[in-house]
Amino acid sequence: MSEAVEAAVVGRNDRSTRKDNRFFRFLPGFVFILILFIAGQLIFADPRATLFDINGYRLAWVEVLMVAAAIVAMAEQLKVAQPGVNNINEALLIGLVAVVQIVLFTLGAAGVAGFSMFANTEFVLLTLINMAQTVVAFQINAATLMRTISSG
Repeated sequence: MSEAVEAAVVGRNDRSTRKDNRFFRFLPGFVFILILFIAGQLIFADPRATLFDINGYRLAWVEVLMVAAAIVAMAEQLKVAQPGVNNINEALLIGLVAVVQIVLFTLGAAGVAGFSMFANTEFVLLTLINMAQTVVAFQINAATLMRTISSG
């Protein structure tokens, strides 16, 4: 019962060539969505109020925010999909923002003063989008790492 174990070797060509060490590289995109949500809640009294009316197509600010959140979620998944690169830190930060959103919603739903803006359907939907993209980000990161290890 001898099992041969092969080690995966990551060579120069397998590593990320990106030399982007800026702070914003690690900042999850949903931080910006959260900031836009708070700004929108403070600016617009009605989240369903029409922001754009283009040839009869009416869009509320919250609908525009949901589309932006979906696009950011997909872009965040691309961030963790680099073959051979362990992007677990990025995935953890994405998850951290989801946890912050859950806490904000919980505080708002519990009636804590100052957090009532987070106790609404729009924020729940943003939180669900973020939680779903967090799960997918972890799966993509694990799959790209497994693919790199198994092909080595």
